[in-house]
Amino acid sequence: MEDARHATRKRRALVAGTGIATGVALAATTGIGPATATGGPGGGKPVVRVIATGLDNPRQISYDHGHLYVAEAGRGGKKCIGAGPESEQTCIGLTSAVTKVYWDGGAWQHYRVVRGLPSGAAPDGGFATGLDGVSARHGTLWGVETYAPPEAGVPTTPPWNELGKLLRIRHGKVKIAADISAVEFRYNPHKASLDSNPYGVLALPDGRKIVADAAGNDLVVVSRHGKARPFTVFPDHDGHEAVPTSLALGPDGKVYVGELNGEPAKPTARVWKVDPRTGKILGWKSGFGSISGVALNGKGDLYVSELFAGQVTKVSHGRRTNVKVPFPAGVAVDPHDGKVYVSAWSIADRDGTDLGGGKTPGGQIWKILGF
Repeated sequence: MEDARHATRKRRALVAGTGIATGVALAATTGIGPATATGGPGGGKPVVRVIATGLDNPRQISYDHGHLYVAEAGRGGKKCIGAGPESEQTCIGLTSAVTKVYWDGGAWQHYRVVRGLPSGAAPDGGFATGLDGVSARHGTLWGVETYAPPEAGVPTTPPWNELGKLLRIRHGKVKIAADISAVEFRYNPHKASLDSNPYGVLALPDGRKIVADAAGNDLVVVSRHGKARPFTVFPDHDGHEAVPTSLALGPDGKVYVGELNGEPAKPTARVWKVDPRTGKILGWKSGFGSISGVALNGKGDLYVSELFAGQVTKVSHGRRTNVKVPFPAGVAVDPHDGKVYVSAWSIADRDGTDLGGGKTPGGQIWKILGF
């Protein structure tokens, strides 16, 4: 969605979908085949079920009262803008959406509860960006749209004015709740560069919302009345910027934040633990590949989507097990039965995307049992 002239390396790591350049995407597919797993109850392997297909670049997911909500970044559109030395043209359109996935009549069903949101993607519809984050709480949805500077050639009239904003979604209607990117441009909390990409959102029980600004390397907190301000700034480490992508609330009441830090061959990404009252960093777990989703179950077990590694990793009492998932993004856990859900093929629209060796499957949601 952005002119590459204005993209920093960390921005390009998320732009055009989860922002993988085609060469990196090809490297990331190495070893990804049918779903396999290690670990499981009694030594058995977890079982994977595909419960939703035909999605357009599915990203973060949120569980709320028996329903899953999926942020679909969309598939771009017919108007194409910009091109740079490291990217193709980005084609823009109003194809981003939020989809509800639920069990009914003995089968999994899904439909889009809101559509027509801004989206940008590669010409074939893959590697999109748009509404990348969603958080559901008691029937109200909160979503975040990426940001694009006016000079990129993106329209500024509604609904394009939703870019860089926190959105409140209820009864199929969208309302701008707060300007997240404005916090970056006013305060520039991290100071490394001036850039914004709201990517993940978490609605807290007290009515506040926390947004991960992946390009700003920080969290922004939004009050119940819509006032947004800096909350947590993540330090650089292991030679890279943090790039926060995903958020989850643990059973201990703390906020857990996944980051994209690192490269496929160097698993240096962390899951940060943050105080939800003060924004203070309380600690972290390290040794992950680039993280695109985090979730916790009621026992405190941690689930981490590792985008380039093509797997979801479970951390329980210090032991790590994993399930292979192609290009995983958001992950969520049913608090009642512990079943795990994850976005798969998160870099593809409903028709799949070409990684150089033929088209991938389209975007999907997987359910993992016994994990």
